[in-house]
Amino acid sequence: MSSQQHSGEPELELFALSRIRQAIGERTQGSFRDIPQFSSVVLADIEVLTEVRKARKEASSSGPVPTYNDYFIKVVASILKEYPRLNAWYEDEGLKVLKSINLGFACATDEGVLLPTVFNADQKSVQQITQETSELIDLARRGRLRASLQQGAGFTVSNLGPTVVDCFQAIISPPQTAILAIGSIKPRPLAVEGRVVAQPSVYLNLVVDHRAADAADAAVFLADLTTRLSDRNWLQKQ
Repeated sequence: MSSQQHSGEPELELFALSRIRQAIGERTQGSFRDIPQFSSVVLADIEVLTEVRKARKEASSSGPVPTYNDYFIKVVASILKEYPRLNAWYEDEGLKVLKSINLGFACATDEGVLLPTVFNADQKSVQQITQETSELIDLARRGRLRASLQQGAGFTVSNLGPTVVDCFQAIISPPQTAILAIGSIKPRPLAVEGRVVAQPSVYLNLVVDHRAADAADAAVFLADLTTRLSDRNWLQKQ
């Protein structure tokens, strides 16, 4: 093989990082460096949720139909007040528990992932959340999402449901103490009433700051979350 083929540096093309990309890098690097993070994973049966959403979609005559992410935001918001250590900011002076339930959610843009906030999400219907997230996503992707709309969240939801990714570990957005990573929704073999059947399911990965809470707290939170995702009567009323 000719030495000429291996002479010098390989050809490279430099891509300058945008301010948003640099900010994401600094924030995630700081999170990994400074926060003792652990994850807890559960495979949730969401057949009931898929049926409720399908019925709502078929009955809808106008307006946006709630996405699965909108339902996840509502379900998380509905139980989060019971877990104040997961709805908090960890700062030098101590753990600051938020009195309101403000949820951030990951929104992919050409410049990188932004985290718009749904304020008082526990007090809003799924349809109200849908309208709000639609507007926030539009602003984010047009580069018009104000900083004030990306602040104030005590918990974040990161959803890769529309992709092929089964399960992933999200990175906590400091000073928050937890983030929920949601994988793809697809049929998987589950044991139902003594039989193995293919059911719509999703992996939920809760990442927690160990300074704020323990694995036992994460386990109870995920148990409550999966129970609510299977509560047909509750889901239909939202």
